[in-house]
Amino acid sequence: MDIKINNLVIRCRKDVFNIEFSKVITYFYGKMGAGKSTVLHLIDFCLGNELVETPALQQEFSGADLHLTISGNVVELSRNKGSNQVEVIWFSDEGEALNVIAPTKATSDAPPLLPDTRVQHLSDLIFYISGIEPPRVRKSKLKEDTELIRLSYRDIMWYCYLDQDEIDSSFFNLGKEEHDYKRLKSRDVMRLILGFHQEQVALLETQLYETRQRKSTLLETAIQIEKFLKENNIGNTEEIEKELELLKNMITLKKEEALQFKETFRISNGHILDEYKSSALDQSKNIAEFSTLVFDLKEQISRRKKLQNEYAIAAVKVSRSNIAKEILKGAQFCNCPQCGQEIQQQVAPESTCSLCLQPFNSSGNIEEVEMLKTDLKIRQSELKESILKLERQLSVVEKERLSLLNSKTGLDSKIYELEMEYDSAFLAKARELERQIGEYEGRSKELLNLLPLPKKIEKIFLDVADLAKEEEKIKNELAIARRNAELDATNLEELKGLFIENLTIVGFPGINSNDHIEINTTDFIPRITRIGEDEIFTTEFANLGSGGKKTIFKCCFILAIHRLVAKKNIQFPSFLMLDTPMKNISERENQDIFEGFYNLIYYLYSSELSSKQLIIVDKEFFDPKDSDFKEFYKDRDHLKVKHMTPDDPNNPPLIQYYRGH
Repeated sequence: MDIKINNLVIRCRKDVFNIEFSKVITYFYGKMGAGKSTVLHLIDFCLGNELVETPALQQEFSGADLHLTISGNVVELSRNKGSNQVEVIWFSDEGEALNVIAPTKATSDAPPLLPDTRVQHLSDLIFYISGIEPPRVRKSKLKEDTELIRLSYRDIMWYCYLDQDEIDSSFFNLGKEEHDYKRLKSRDVMRLILGFHQEQVALLETQLYETRQRKSTLLETAIQIEKFLKENNIGNTEEIEKELELLKNMITLKKEEALQFKETFRISNGHILDEYKSSALDQSKNIAEFSTLVFDLKEQISRRKKLQNEYAIAAVKVSRSNIAKEILKGAQFCNCPQCGQEIQQQVAPESTCSLCLQPFNSSGNIEEVEMLKTDLKIRQSELKESILKLERQLSVVEKERLSLLNSKTGLDSKIYELEMEYDSAFLAKARELERQIGEYEGRSKELLNLLPLPKKIEKIFLDVADLAKEEEKIKNELAIARRNAELDATNLEELKGLFIENLTIVGFPGINSNDHIEINTTDFIPRITRIGEDEIFTTEFANLGSGGKKTIFKCCFILAIHRLVAKKNIQFPSFLMLDTPMKNISERENQDIFEGFYNLIYYLYSSELSSKQLIIVDKEFFDPKDSDFKEFYKDRDHLKVKHMTPDDPNNPPLIQYYRGH
């Protein structure tokens, strides 16, 4: 992957700044707080990583534009602060300018960014512009039948950018303390570098994955068809043919029955409607009778209630008359209550009325009144009882009448439906026979259409069996190819040699060229073994102790990887970014290490890595001392040095007007 970084444009609130990069080595050094590390952060930000927001970036930064050359294509990556998308502009082979908005992260349902491609996000697009198919690796390292997924460009960046914060804390995410996802991805990158993902292995893995997909799809199709047949009571081919023969016989019988019915039909056969209408007529008569009875009962109740009222009024009158008589009893009238004339005083005989002079019996009147009252009460009680009986009878009759009305309504509805469906008894019977014949014929057509399905299932299962055999064959070939790839330890052995050579040139403490180095292909962590007088000493990143040693150890390893990549022409990014390789190392106290490391850098990038690009950030600048180095690095395209300080106008910081933190 021939990728060269040309320049970085930083867009700030008040100004825009441009940083040019050398084709070989670009060297940033200076004081803290000048933005040296931020240059590398912004490059990584344009390549899809999250932004590390320093106080200066928080206040002033708005976006960045990274100008690259990828496999001869001029490419611009533009990303704004806070955005998870990158605008990518490049020129096609026909010279047409292409503009794509690419998300930084993959989503499962994202549409392709380019027609007729599988490019879905920035990583895919970088591989696409490079003219390289993204490497595919197994999603699960434990299951053989797992799917293949694309290795992301972000995973490869772990071996192209050593960040200052992690340069002495993590060995390329390969350690046991790392998250499983990162550790497994990092191992995939190492397999890619060491050739364990050879073309043959990758091809077989793709074939195996596609075969499994086809087998799974066919099997699911067969299961769904089989389920459909069971749900619709459809058997195998033999059962369908038997049912078709049975349906054929039934259709023949029904057609004969229909013909016979037409010939023998008589009007006297009647119709089901006659029964319903007869029942409806009877119920209408009953309803009329009950209605008359209800009317009569109501009339009787009404008359008796009127009579009851009259008896009540008579009882009141008797009581009032008796009371008036008692009140007027013994009264002496001076004037006639009729004409008002003065009454002449006359002597009335005993038991004779003083007014009308007629005899009367006081005790007899009282008995007569009491008898009349008693008689009225008895008659009222009898009337009340008879009214209650009539009302109960009326309630029963009305319920029965209501029941008959509901039943009649149901009959009328049924009669209406039958009259709508059937014009006559003949038509009803004929339609029923036609319906049955139609059902049988429809079922026959359905079975004829479904007849190929059982055969199709049988064919699919045979295809699944063939694919299972093909899958097993590819699995065996893949196992052999993987074993051969891992047995071919050429790249691994060369990486060991290049790593120990780098450490020796740098003058790494306690290491010499005779030490034995082991890189286990299960974790790819290098371990250097030295045999002492009484014991064996093992040195690896985890037990180095010193942060300075860890930094140099890791830098020497990544340089060995890029040397191997260049030597074997492995498809890998052609640039490397190192942020403070002399972290925790004093250039005065450890001058030999300091000089040894930079002599190694200048040597490699003036010889075997001269076609590659290095961007380095450090505390101090070490000038090439060797005459051969000096001659090569005189060319500004080969070495560009930028001194950055937070407060010196001659050596300004990244954001030149900013004077904050």
